[in-house]
Amino acid sequence: MNTFNEFVDKKSREAKKQLGIVKKILEKNNLIVGDHLEDEEPHIFLKCPDGRTSFDGIRIYKIADSLAYRIQREEKTHPFGKAYPLDIEDMFSDYMTDTKNQEKAGKAVIKSVVEELNRFFVKSAEAENELKQSDFDKSGDPLGRVTVRTTGTDYANQVQGWTHGTTTN
Repeated sequence: MNTFNEFVDKKSREAKKQLGIVKKILEKNNLIVGDHLEDEEPHIFLKCPDGRTSFDGIRIYKIADSLAYRIQREEKTHPFGKAYPLDIEDMFSDYMTDTKNQEKAGKAVIKSVVEELNRFFVKSAEAENELKQSDFDKSGDPLGRVTVRTTGTDYANQVQGWTHGTTTN
């Protein structure tokens, strides 16, 4: 009978093995990958290929029985935001139903993983640019001046004026 520690160690070894395979896939496609497989929480860090995002890359890690990735500002920091699934086993099963050939299905999975992650970086950069553009909404003024939105509270009657050292109300 296995102990709980043996079970956890086995899961950790499986996670490191899967992440190592994904690391090799990404590196063979000329992507820059940081190896953090020996950390307390094993993961790999995929650097943003073109540097167009406000974050440096994504952390790919094992969660439960599948892989996921999250945005990470810098390689040595913790990730933030939503976790996106990277379900390689489902991809493989889908391609196997189409091709019935393991080698072709494996190559299709490799291509799909790389495309999905590259597409994530492109879409993230586009979304960040749209947010930056919406911060400066020029459509409300025919002269193209920037419109500043406020809370609507007017504090003008709270201001005290100073004239030659005396206050006026």
